[in-house]
Amino acid sequence: MKKTLVCAILVFALLLGGCTRQQEEPGTLTLVDDFGREVTLEEPAQKVVSLVPSVTEIMFALGAGELVVGVSAYCNYPEAALDVPRVGDFDGPNLEAIVALEPDLVVAASLHKETVEALEDLGIPVLALDPMTFEEIYANILLLARAIGEEQAGEELVTAMKNRLAAVAEALGELEADERPVVFYENWYPGIWTAGEDTFIDEIIAWAGGRNLAWGISRWTEIQEEEVLARNPDIIIHGYYEPWPVESFAQREGWEAVKAVQQGRIYFIDPDIISRTGPRVTDAVEELARLFHPDKFK
Repeated sequence: MKKTLVCAILVFALLLGGCTRQQEEPGTLTLVDDFGREVTLEEPAQKVVSLVPSVTEIMFALGAGELVVGVSAYCNYPEAALDVPRVGDFDGPNLEAIVALEPDLVVAASLHKETVEALEDLGIPVLALDPMTFEEIYANILLLARAIGEEQAGEELVTAMKNRLAAVAEALGELEADERPVVFYENWYPGIWTAGEDTFIDEIIAWAGGRNLAWGISRWTEIQEEEVLARNPDIIIHGYYEPWPVESFAQREGWEAVKAVQQGRIYFIDPDIISRTGPRVTDAVEELARLFHPDKFK
C-alpha cells in the first residue's frame, strides 16, 4: 500500500513538473536580460548583431563567431571580428544597417534604449545587458550561450575563467591587509573619474591582490582630487587609450607627495581588457597581479 502511494505521488510530481515546463512552448527559448525583460526566441539564434564589444568577445570565445553578422565600430577583438560588417558606433547604432542584416537576435547595452525600442517595434528580439560584477558577467555568458544553443560552451568558458582566477589566488596566497597595495584606478583626468565598490574593476583589483582606493564609494563616480591625495595610493592604474608620460603625474599640484608617483608605480593597462565585461577580465587580473606582486610570479 505504501509503495503504491509513493509511486502515485512520484507520478503526480513528474506530471506537475512536466506541466510547468510546458509553459515554454517546445522549440522556444524564453530569456531574461539584465533589466528583467523577457525575450522569446522561436529557436536558438543563428544571426546575431552585437552592439557591445564585450558581447562580441563572448560570442567568439564561445566558438560562435560565425553567428555574428554585425558589430559596432569598436568591436576589435578577436582579429576575426574586424571582418564582420559594422553597424555604427557603440553609442550611435545605425538602425537601417541592423535591420538590413535580418538578425534573429540583437544584443545591446543600457545606453541603447532608443535602438532597443525601435528594434522591438520591428519585431526583432533584443537582449539588453549591463553587468557590473564578475557574477553578472558569468550570468551574461551563460545567457548568451543559451540564446545560441551552446550551453555547454558557456559552462566551459565560465569554468575556465574561474580556474584562472583560482590560479592567481593560489599564487598570491593569503595576503595580510598591509600586503595589499592601495590602488587608484583613474579613468579620466582632469575631473577625476574612477570605479568604486560594486563594480567589476573593484573585483579585478581585489583578485589581483590590491585594495581599491575608492572604498566606501559606489559604482562609477567622480572623485575629488583632494580625496585621492589624502588616501595616497601605492599604485596608479590607467586605462587610457593613449598613455601619458609618467612624468606628467609629478607635475600635477600636490601629486609629488603620492607614494605611487615617488616610487614610479604608475602603470598603463590595455583599456579593452580592464573595461570590457567579457572573458578578458581574467587577463586583466593576471596582468595586474604580476604588477602588484612581482615576487609571487617569478
